[in-house]
Amino acid sequence: MPRLALDGISYSFADTIHGKAHVLENIGFTVRAGEFVALIGSSGCGKSTLLNIIAGLLTPEQGAILLDGDDGAPRLGRVAYMQQRDLLLPWRTVRENARLGLEFRRVPRAIADEQVRESAERFGLASVLRSYPWQLSGGMRQRTALLRATLPESKVLLLDEPFGALDAITRRELQQWLADVLDRADKAVVLVTHDVEEALLLADRVHVMAADPGRIVASVEVDLLRPRGNEMTTSQEFVCLKSHLLDELSRTRMAGRL
Repeated sequence: MPRLALDGISYSFADTIHGKAHVLENIGFTVRAGEFVALIGSSGCGKSTLLNIIAGLLTPEQGAILLDGDDGAPRLGRVAYMQQRDLLLPWRTVRENARLGLEFRRVPRAIADEQVRESAERFGLASVLRSYPWQLSGGMRQRTALLRATLPESKVLLLDEPFGALDAITRRELQQWLADVLDRADKAVVLVTHDVEEALLLADRVHVMAADPGRIVASVEVDLLRPRGNEMTTSQEFVCLKSHLLDELSRTRMAGRL
């Protein structure tokens, strides 16, 4: 049974000029435990809106979202969500930011701090638990935000361009680090990204979305061996998959101009 299943998700919002804007249409896919799915597409195709729906922040007009086969399961608070900005609280230390989700679940502070301490080494944060966000590099801030998102032990993890604001070298390092961390987790992961190489390095399957309205127009299985290091990006198999996805993206843009 899939850990996360989307079935016929459609969504519109009120538009003061046109009356109604149709954002998503008949979106459907599944994600199993331990599986990593990526969504790519041009800006405005509804990728982030879809994550907001999965997280329970928005309600779809049509369709169902199932967690472990249950379409009535509440998602808000049960689905971990890391957005584009790290959104760390500046008055809290790394430890205090990381335990925020545990606090919302009323986990006693001593137990929450112990869980943070146990995970900090794996996230490369053991030496900065007493530091404040302004004292951290961009990469360390993103690690802290991801630790905060994963600590409540949610079965589903949503990532919205988690490394988009970082420089190329730091982004590559954190992509490899994220793959290593999640390889030992039993989560269903959905990643939104504009970076085709990032999608191929991390995902087991990539869905290509088109706009007006947002919909899935192609799905590609990433049948590449793991672990996937940056050296893989020059391999023939990787280059072929990248070319195929870029062609799909180009077709969606051309169709949108017609």
